[in-house]
Amino acid sequence: MRRFVAVFTSLVLALGAAITVRAQGQAVANLYPPDASAFPVVSALLDVFDANQIFASGLKPEAVTIIENGQPVPVKSLNEQAVPLQIVVAVNQGSALDYRGTDGLSRFQRVSQVLAGWAQTLPPDLPDDFSLVSQAGPVINHTVAANFVVGLNSFKPDLRAATPNLQSLAIALDTVSAQTPRLGMKRAILFITPHMDDADISSAIQPHIERARQNGIRVFVWLVDTNTYFTTTSAAAFNTLALETGGSMFAYSGAERFPDPEAYFAALRRVYAMSYESRLTSAGQPVLSAQVNLPDGVVTSGEQTFSIDIQPPNPILVNPLLQITRRAPEDDPFNTDILLPTEQTIEIITEFPDGHKRLLTRTTLYVDGQVVDENTAEPFDQFTWDISAYSLSGEHQLIVEAVDSLGLSKSSMSIPVTITVIQPPRGVSALLAKNKLPITIGAITFAGLALLVMLLFGRVRIPSLRAAREARRAYQDPLTQPIQVVEEISAPAAAERTKRRASTKKAPGAPKPKPANAAASFMRLTPDGQPATASLVGLAGHEVTFGTDPVQCTQVMDDPSLSPLHARLRQTDDGAYLLFDNNSIAGTWVNYEPVPREGHRLAHGDVVHFGQLIYRFILRTPPTIPHPKVTVQKPEE
Repeated sequence: MRRFVAVFTSLVLALGAAITVRAQGQAVANLYPPDASAFPVVSALLDVFDANQIFASGLKPEAVTIIENGQPVPVKSLNEQAVPLQIVVAVNQGSALDYRGTDGLSRFQRVSQVLAGWAQTLPPDLPDDFSLVSQAGPVINHTVAANFVVGLNSFKPDLRAATPNLQSLAIALDTVSAQTPRLGMKRAILFITPHMDDADISSAIQPHIERARQNGIRVFVWLVDTNTYFTTTSAAAFNTLALETGGSMFAYSGAERFPDPEAYFAALRRVYAMSYESRLTSAGQPVLSAQVNLPDGVVTSGEQTFSIDIQPPNPILVNPLLQITRRAPEDDPFNTDILLPTEQTIEIITEFPDGHKRLLTRTTLYVDGQVVDENTAEPFDQFTWDISAYSLSGEHQLIVEAVDSLGLSKSSMSIPVTITVIQPPRGVSALLAKNKLPITIGAITFAGLALLVMLLFGRVRIPSLRAAREARRAYQDPLTQPIQVVEEISAPAAAERTKRRASTKKAPGAPKPKPANAAASFMRLTPDGQPATASLVGLAGHEVTFGTDPVQCTQVMDDPSLSPLHARLRQTDDGAYLLFDNNSIAGTWVNYEPVPREGHRLAHGDVVHFGQLIYRFILRTPPTIPHPKVTVQKPEE
């Protein structure tokens, strides 16, 4: 019988050795859930363990490739960093733990001293998460090392009255799986146990092994018992538990030297923080995995998914000028060669509706469908529109397009901009006004030379002051004043002269006279409502048009706020006047209300705004205001 047990034990240990080779012969990579808050840069934590289950330190970015939706993407950064550890110490109580040596200390007290001494040496900047459990349930849950030491020293279980079982291991798995305080934190269990007499221990422990492997929990076993139990079936099952989960087993009978627990956990305190530039161009839930090139071969992590919203950038024009007026320089108003301004600065802002701000690669300004300026480098938010070639008034459509680093593009809505060109005066009067200074200087010089010549040749006699006084007195004397001769013309001669004047034709090109007897007129007002001029603008004809374009308008108004064809005034069949706005930018207003699409019927005294210009509408024959009639009622008797 003893020979059978020995053979069986040998087979179990051999099986454990085979499992050890298989577990340690496979490298492992674990990709944590990614963070896309800084999209298109996506970051994630990555664990890489070599074939010996030791953290693969010192990897370079070129050793890792991200597989994004099946497409390989290079890693931008790969940095190794330290993380704390989540540890649960599970005590499987039994009488073997209470065995005392010559110094009077039990095996469990020696174990507690080793664990307390190790916990007190841990650095405080990376606080591990500690828990202590037994068959009876949790003793300490998720605390720091100092509190763990206090709880461990205060833990006084009745070891001789307890029966060893796997309940403490199950509670430990529940505790370490229930909460992960920090992303990237690895989880481990230190299972302190005596041997167990359960003949079916291998089958009973298998579900715990599967659960630990699925959750990435490493189990380290300290078998504390008499050395005769180190080759039992339960010892082999505990060794399998440790090896299958990436841990190891240590057997202690009282004479062995305890290993440093930090040697178990040091490899679990490292993780890689990596980032890469995503190539996604549409919203969805992409699938990621990491492919790591190790000296022993290539290992691929499991897949992770995340949700992402991706939309093209949205360019917006900032306070665009809806009206631009080009005219000659103020210091040279008769210059026909230069009109200012020659260019206009256009500013934009670019929004990212998906909330992921990213770099721009191009912004383009279109005017009437043609490219007028383009930015392929910083700054992307400013354009220069060359308007020097615009010599005629007109409306133009502005559109801005933005392209981001993902190749996504979008155009802004069309903005109408009106350019009004005011040409300087031309002709003889303009020529004289333009050359006023040299002409004046020449005239003065010529007059001075002529006067000098006359003085030199004695042809000019300058009257004395006394002679001037005598001449003025003679002019004021009634007896010496000149008499105006009035020509008397007979009636037939006067009629003939009037006929000749009427038959005289008006010179071609002369402006049409303003009708002096128009039924209605406009009076120009100042901003405070006072008359700006004594003359009135007569409104004669079936339709009168107002604006800055002399070709389209019968009444030309020179003001930057007016459109080329700003408004129309029509006389109805009943003699009333109906005012319409011609889709102007600044608008047409009557009594401070905008003119509706169907027009506004003007009344005597109405205040009319054409952009910034103010007028009062006046009828030649104002309507009669009826006098109120007062009726006195007699009181009833």
